[in-house]
Amino acid sequence: MIVNEAAQRRQPLVLVSLLLIIVAGLYSYANLPREAAPDIQIPYIFVTTDYEGVAPEDMEKLITVPLERKLKGLEGVEELTSQSDDGTSTIAIKFLPSEDIDDALQKVRDKVDQASGDLPSDLEDDPLVSEMNFSDMPIIQVVLSGPFSLKRLKVFAEDLEDRFESISGVLDARIIGGLEREIHVEFDLDRVGAYKVPFAAMLQSVERGNVNMPGGSMDIGDMRYQVRVPEDFRSPAEIDSIVAFVRDGKPVYLRDVAAIRDHYKDITTLSRLNGENAVTLQVIKRSGENIIDINDRVAAVVEEMRLLLPPTLTISLTADMAEDIRNMVADLENNILTGLILVLGVVLIFIGGRSAVFVSVAIPVSMLITFALLRLLDITLNMVVLFSLILALGMLVDNGIVIVENIYRHMQEGKDRFQAALDGTSEVAWPVITSTLTTVGAFFPMIFWPGIMGGFMSFLPKTVILALAGSLFVALVINPVLSARYQTAAPALAVDGNVVRSRSKRAYLWLLEWALNHRALVLGVCVVMLLGSALAFGKFGKGVEFFPETEPKRAYANVKLPVGTNLDATDRYIRIIEDVCSEYADVRYVIGSTGAATGGDFGGGGSGTHLGSVTLDFVPIGERSRHSSEIISEVRDRLSALITGAELRVEKEDEGPPTGDPVSLEIYGDDMQVLAGIVEQVRALMRDIPGIVDMKDNLVTGKPEIQIRVDKEKTSLLGLDTYTVAYTVKAAINGAKVGVFREGKDEYDIVAKLPRKDRESVESLRRITVSGLDGEPVPLTTLARVDLASGLGAINHKDQKRVVTVSSDVSGRLANDIIRELDGKLGALAWPRGYTYSFAGEQEEQRKAQEFLSEAFVAAIFLIFMVLVAQFNSMVTPLIVLTSVVLSFIGVFTGLLITGTAFGIIMTGVGVISLAGVVVNNAIVLIDYFEQLKAKGMQTREALLEAGLTRFRPVLLTAVTTILGLLPMALGVSFDFFKWKLITESESAQWWGPMAVAVIFGLLVATLLTLVVVPVLCSLQDGGRAWLTRRRSGKAGEAVART
Repeated sequence: MIVNEAAQRRQPLVLVSLLLIIVAGLYSYANLPREAAPDIQIPYIFVTTDYEGVAPEDMEKLITVPLERKLKGLEGVEELTSQSDDGTSTIAIKFLPSEDIDDALQKVRDKVDQASGDLPSDLEDDPLVSEMNFSDMPIIQVVLSGPFSLKRLKVFAEDLEDRFESISGVLDARIIGGLEREIHVEFDLDRVGAYKVPFAAMLQSVERGNVNMPGGSMDIGDMRYQVRVPEDFRSPAEIDSIVAFVRDGKPVYLRDVAAIRDHYKDITTLSRLNGENAVTLQVIKRSGENIIDINDRVAAVVEEMRLLLPPTLTISLTADMAEDIRNMVADLENNILTGLILVLGVVLIFIGGRSAVFVSVAIPVSMLITFALLRLLDITLNMVVLFSLILALGMLVDNGIVIVENIYRHMQEGKDRFQAALDGTSEVAWPVITSTLTTVGAFFPMIFWPGIMGGFMSFLPKTVILALAGSLFVALVINPVLSARYQTAAPALAVDGNVVRSRSKRAYLWLLEWALNHRALVLGVCVVMLLGSALAFGKFGKGVEFFPETEPKRAYANVKLPVGTNLDATDRYIRIIEDVCSEYADVRYVIGSTGAATGGDFGGGGSGTHLGSVTLDFVPIGERSRHSSEIISEVRDRLSALITGAELRVEKEDEGPPTGDPVSLEIYGDDMQVLAGIVEQVRALMRDIPGIVDMKDNLVTGKPEIQIRVDKEKTSLLGLDTYTVAYTVKAAINGAKVGVFREGKDEYDIVAKLPRKDRESVESLRRITVSGLDGEPVPLTTLARVDLASGLGAINHKDQKRVVTVSSDVSGRLANDIIRELDGKLGALAWPRGYTYSFAGEQEEQRKAQEFLSEAFVAAIFLIFMVLVAQFNSMVTPLIVLTSVVLSFIGVFTGLLITGTAFGIIMTGVGVISLAGVVVNNAIVLIDYFEQLKAKGMQTREALLEAGLTRFRPVLLTAVTTILGLLPMALGVSFDFFKWKLITESESAQWWGPMAVAVIFGLLVATLLTLVVVPVLCSLQDGGRAWLTRRRSGKAGEAVART
């Protein structure tokens, strides 16, 4: 082979290249950015519009619907969803994966600009168009807590904020919580009535009295002077001297009708860490920066500040992505090292000392080549990449084993090292290339996996293909050169000196001869095993799942009270939850938050005074005395008995790509009251289904409202309009921003509104006055009726249709089984005309993944078939090779049964496709050598026996190395080479274990059966050829006789 011959003639160049690979690989590995999960692009664009004080129904009509009408014409949109809530409209546009996100962003902006004429004229800000970017997510949270007021904690946080933002690579440090300064102008209704001051006039007086305006410039003599009017407020005290109105020629000062307070914005959320008041700093990194490096510097700043801040102040680092990444990477690295040692050990036992060293070179050198290529391709070191290396670990030595074994055999035949390296490599080069291409062919279709899931999982085939390319280079170039320079051969008689190897070969020879004598029985047994394993798994297996269940690092206890519940009432529930969660030693941090839900919040909105959550942050998995899932289940049971009059969810943090809830039902219809009735029926059905936990829906009805019903005719007769009335009410209750107060580099809003005591009764609302045409105040009750009523909460759309989502988590049962049962019950309901339902969330993603993986499997088989046809120049031989793929299913189903593992759509599905490329390699090597022997004139039976015996050891060894490489991941057991201790619970094994189980058992069974079944099929094929040859010869003889 040309490559091999060139390498042998330039051995020094190959050795220098090897050194260069080692240096480049080590450098790349040290400098590859580490991430817990791949940084994938989420094809979502959001359009957010704020219209303060407007009810959800009005937001839907005035904002959401006009924008949706324009946006529906966009090309490449997969899904359009929206939510209209109090004062906010949010539209989410999910584009197809093929769409360029930057181009899509511009198209959305253009459509929003076109819709601007249909939006209300008094919108303070234009709709905001933004894309979802994982780079904007916080990489660490620094929580300040202790026996301090929220005002003091905010001061401490601001000190840290400045230091964090000075760190290179930090984009922003956001302060969440604390008290935010605001200047209040609080009007006294009694005094306003006494002085008869119009409300609008008071607002304008503050706004127009706070001016710092440039007036241009003037040339006076030889000098140029800038002209400006610097009449902005120097202190809050200046505000009360403004003239609010002039009545009968006398000024009415603002201090006569209002009180000026240097105060804070109304508190809408409360936060605590382990029961103490808390303020949080979220650190955001710049795109492309190293998370671990930045978080280390953040931690260093925190340690410096501990010496300067009060000792009673607690500074905790939570949601630390660097810690998660370190643990994940270390876990996977330990699995790689443990698997590497197992592989090297078995190679040493099977091959012997020096040959084992040459073969084992393939693993580290191939991985170093992979690290260098990953860095060139700008791929980070994440959980998917590292598992891909584990999956490839045993395969990396396969090519080397075949080539080094063959070189060793040629040396035993008496050839010198140089010639043995040339002949031994050339003899098996094409089978080695073919086997590598078949494996690449199996993984290649998965590169084109679409969507978010594809972005996440596509790193697996990319990494495996790079690693296999590296191993092929090592096998064809480096291994032969090392063998030619340093290999020595034992005498030929010593080949089977190992008793175990000798006995195993004799046993295999006996089995193969028996199989060739009972070909029909062998094939019949295989068919029975295949059907039996499939039927057994269907009856006794754990069923089908989307993603494997894992032990979570965090959990969230969310509580939802009736809409309208105030912050203090909700906080009482949150304190009960905090007390329960604080009792568990395996919970490191208990973070309470009132006014917002966290991690899978109650649909329809993650904030509101009726919502609250408690985050449970568990200690690392190796330090836990119990499984975190057990604690979550126990907390759920305990809280269910304590929390009454509220809806409770205790849910774990999901890992991997976002897929939605395991059970997610979307109900479509126009009338929200009808939808509410259907939702109640659906929830009643779901409550009776075992395995459903943490049920929720995003329908909010019965929201308490005070409605101002304007008498339009009377208002018009007085020269006013509905908008003037509405704006006056909004300013009085919600507040109107009438300017900013500047102090140094900081700006604080000046807000005019009624004092809190006048915003706590309907009677105060009735005392508001509206400015008439002549400036005279007109009582609100003259213009409108004040009614108590109830309204809708958030209104959701999907593809412009109103939709309500009912969803839940599952416990003790597979989501697929529950959905099947629920679907049957839903079909029995009497659905009103025009109202429909569909399953979404995880179920929808599962369907998409299942469709793609089925197509990928077919494509992989086709690519493998094409490679085999090119190799063997036959249509039948490739079909014999592909029987290995069919035989592997026996192992897959048996392995899942033995280990009690569910068939994972993602993990097992990818494992089966991976198997398709791996198991055929052994058949290729076996059949190729059989055909070489036949070409030399050997009889079929003798050639099959000789090929089986000769390839027995390399075939068995390549399978065993792949199995041992994955064994630590399948068992969840490895050795921690950093702390020198045995790991019996691995986080990564929970995630990737099902795939490892599928590959191990599939490869084990397929290899053992391949050594027997493939020779049987080859025997039948050769017999069929002989029969056809005889028949053709007979017909030719008859034709000659007739002539």
